[in-house]
Amino acid sequence: MTSKGAGGASGIARIDLYLTPSEVDRAPLDDCRLVVVDVLRSSTSIATALRNGASKIIPVETVEAATRLAQTLDPKSRLLCGERDGRKVGGFDLGNSPREYTRERVEGATLVFASTNASPLMAGVLDGREQRVMGYVNLGAMAGLARSEGTDLAVLCAGKSGRFSLEDAACAGALIRRLAGDGDSIVLNDAAEMAREYDRRHGADPEGILRRSEHGRYLIELGFEEDLPVCAAIDSVPLVPLLKDGRITAPGAAAARRQP
Repeated sequence: MTSKGAGGASGIARIDLYLTPSEVDRAPLDDCRLVVVDVLRSSTSIATALRNGASKIIPVETVEAATRLAQTLDPKSRLLCGERDGRKVGGFDLGNSPREYTRERVEGATLVFASTNASPLMAGVLDGREQRVMGYVNLGAMAGLARSEGTDLAVLCAGKSGRFSLEDAACAGALIRRLAGDGDSIVLNDAAEMAREYDRRHGADPEGILRRSEHGRYLIELGFEEDLPVCAAIDSVPLVPLLKDGRITAPGAAAARRQP
């Protein structure tokens, strides 16, 4: 992706948004920072786990890959985590509810993480690329990091089973609007422009967005209604998970954990 134009005060010249994983295969990603969004619920659970002291998180594409990898790790310090179709996988230690990722469960642990939507994107389509992980909970931290780096962004939505998801696009729009405002100093692709406009109209009520979304309604049916306000809590986790060399960690997590 080649930067064009003067860019905003942040130095960012362009933000592209990709609404489904299938778009990523054809996307020009080499010259920009990658931001993966899966509001319900992987981004939220990953950020929460790192805030609560998890050592690292290893995303894998499949349940089978998670099980094989877990067998090579110290059973005293690893946790098998993830879900299929919203439900915790049988035999796994944790599912994908951020409320499960308490300090008592995850502090010091290595988490092997296999979710339905985010994990195949992070460990499959984007394998080998550095990625930041964002949800509403760390929106401000991600915006601050993007401004400080001043590099063009590609925001990648995990979606739901390969399809568009309202909550991921809305969260992406909130980031884009924080960075680009309502002006035209940063070049946006059509999807980014659409998401920014959606945030301008509806972004004041993130929990309402989650409740209206198809995936949010599905999670309510499964009994996970209490996850929605957790996932909608803007700026509640002040760190940015970084996936590098197959491991997700959070630079600066120790400082974030000291905050009240």
